Amino acid sequence: MRLSALLLTPAFLAAPLPAQEAAASAAPSIAFDKAHHDFGKIGPERKVTHKFKVTNTGKATLNITNLNASCGCTSTVVGKWSLAPGEASEVEATFDPKGQRGVVRKSVTVTSNDPKNPMFTLTFEADVVQDVMPKPAGLFFPEVPRATPRKSTLRLESGNGQPVKVTEVAAPGAPYLSWTQRQEGNDAVLDVTLDGKKVPDGQLRGADWLTIRTASAQVPVLSISVQWELKPVIATSPERVAWVESAGKEQSAQLRLRHTEGKSFRITGANPSSPLLKVAGLTAASALEHAVTVTFAATAKPGTYNENVVFTTDDPDMPKIAVRVAAVLR
Repeated sequence: MRLSALLLTPAFLAAPLPAQEAAASAAPSIAFDKAHHDFGKIGPERKVTHKFKVTNTGKATLNITNLNASCGCTSTVVGKWSLAPGEASEVEATFDPKGQRGVVRKSVTVTSNDPKNPMFTLTFEADVVQDVMPKPAGLFFPEVPRATPRKSTLRLESGNGQPVKVTEVAAPGAPYLSWTQRQEGNDAVLDVTLDGKKVPDGQLRGADWLTIRTASAQVPVLSISVQWELKPVIATSPERVAWVESAGKEQSAQLRLRHTEGKSFRITGANPSSPLLKVAGLTAASALEHAVTVTFAATAKPGTYNENVVFTTDDPDMPKIAVRVAAVLR
């Protein structure tokens, strides 16, 4: 008898007590009419609101203790924090699309005393459409040959069904950028061109802003980033010449200029920015690579020098090459 009692004890303990079963069946249960809402297309100035219906389908009082929105652009309100069994209310979510663009997805987490779903997530989405939508958002001109202009297209899409009217386009400080305008349906299209020949000597990359003014009251001004880089068909090794030495003696360094595409070219001249700089070893011959010597005069006084040598070539893609020359003389 004792052995039988011991064998039955684990099974007896594992079985749920009637009181535990009753407590579990009497728990609250949170339910929503739907967990996701799509607002569709909206303007950035239009706040939108949706009310999610919440019902307590359990047999005990449901207590909603917290509403947590995924961002500050969403505000929430609950009709009742406590719901009796079978009672319904609403969780209201208001979305402010200001500063948003395109398809936006957000969420609201509802915390309650439902033991099975203590944190229930509601989600919503909206396609925030502006009157004027630039595509792409910025322009990039990679590896542009200096001798061959490169074109890129910027489309100003209409988001309100009305034609986009461009009243002015400007690129301050960027004379190498030009554009032409055309209309395609309700969209305005700008064909932007980068002319490498107009880029200052020695400058191989940069970033500018294209300022576009429109007739739209909602989007009167657009600032489009324009990033670009020229293709360095002639590379220098080293990229710059530098010395940290004592004053009173001549400094010299060898500089190599090599065509990266394996083409022969001639160096037609070298123009130092200071009479203290000299360039030796120039020849009139055409070659894939040229080696020259840059010297800094022994008469230079102690101090810090930031100079350059501008080489001219017969290569149309890189007619000028500016090489920085720095010296710190003690």
